[in-house]
Amino acid sequence: MRDRTRLRVHRGKLLWGDPARGVPVYAACFLPEREIVVQSELLRRPQRFRLILVHEIFHFAWRRLGNARRAEFSSILEAEQQGRARGELGESSHLKKARLERRDCDTKSRAWRDYACESFCDTAAWLFSGIKKDVEFTLGRGWRARRARWFEACFEVGCKC
Repeated sequence: MRDRTRLRVHRGKLLWGDPARGVPVYAACFLPEREIVVQSELLRRPQRFRLILVHEIFHFAWRRLGNARRAEFSSILEAEQQGRARGELGESSHLKKARLERRDCDTKSRAWRDYACESFCDTAAWLFSGIKKDVEFTLGRGWRARRARWFEACFEVGCKC
């Protein structure tokens, strides 16, 4: 894990120290290198740091989860879309969800797969960070419970993560 100041993403690249370009981010994950980079500011905000660190760690789990398990989780998200569920369990999944179009879900587009990944990681952060309340936990209780049951079933029997 590396610490950087003023992290930003611009055209798929992570930048730091340059406030003029890109979109601000708190952290980034480099899966092939097995590395997580976090913004220095997070160290002064322990609750936010825990949420974001767990989120980033679960990007590694998503990669190792396998297509069948990813499809199962995606089906939960599809049911939420069909049920017009509002809210999410983190900023990154909220932003990805807001950009989706109906055809993304139907075609399992890149945007949909990115949303599913971010939603998985935000759900894991909600479940495993120890943070029980946060302004970003806006998904309805019933939908949260469904996701929690899936995580319990998935990780209780074990997976090759």
